[in-house]
Amino acid sequence: PPMSMFSKLVTRFKDLMVSEDGTIAGPPAAGEFVLGVNLGGEAVTIAGNVWQSYQAALTAGLMVPGAATTVTAMQPEPYASANIRRMLNSVIYKPETLEITQSLPNGTYDVYLWIMENFQTNWHSLTVNLNGQTVATAIGNLPLAHWQRYGPYTTTVTDASMDITISTGNPDIDAHIMGISIYQQKAEGKRQKAEGKRQKAKG
Repeated sequence: PPMSMFSKLVTRFKDLMVSEDGTIAGPPAAGEFVLGVNLGGEAVTIAGNVWQSYQAALTAGLMVPGAATTVTAMQPEPYASANIRRMLNSVIYKPETLEITQSLPNGTYDVYLWIMENFQTNWHSLTVNLNGQTVATAIGNLPLAHWQRYGPYTTTVTDASMDITISTGNPDIDAHIMGISIYQQKAEGKRQKAEGKRQKAKG
């Protein structure tokens, strides 16, 4: 919905008072930040982490065949900081099923999906498949302009590629998503760094 002058002032006040993006999006993610992508939008910094723009991500291991993009101008509810608002107002979408592939080193990761309802109340209801396993059903079923960060969904990458499928189960309803953030579990991150050092020593 369009912002009134009053709501703009309230949002501006909150922007001045709230300094940490991470406090707006639920409990801080555990583990080491690996990657964030503002799907359909520009680079942003969220909770101190720099997210890639969609175009940069597409040149660095992200594939989303057949996806369209658009930008909205909604005031997300509940309140979201300026950078999160920018991320939530850009979106990729595709009729019924959206397939996302991201190249990643083998290891165990926690994945978060950021979704805002940008069409009409309770229009979307999404099933998420992560590396061949269904990890969520009926997510994204939200009032208009409301948003949520879903996850973490834990998965193990064994072939240097993470595959995410988001589906509505209805060819007349688009599957959509605004952002994705990926973290590596701490013990796994240490193991990978140690393995990298051993490989360099061998070389």
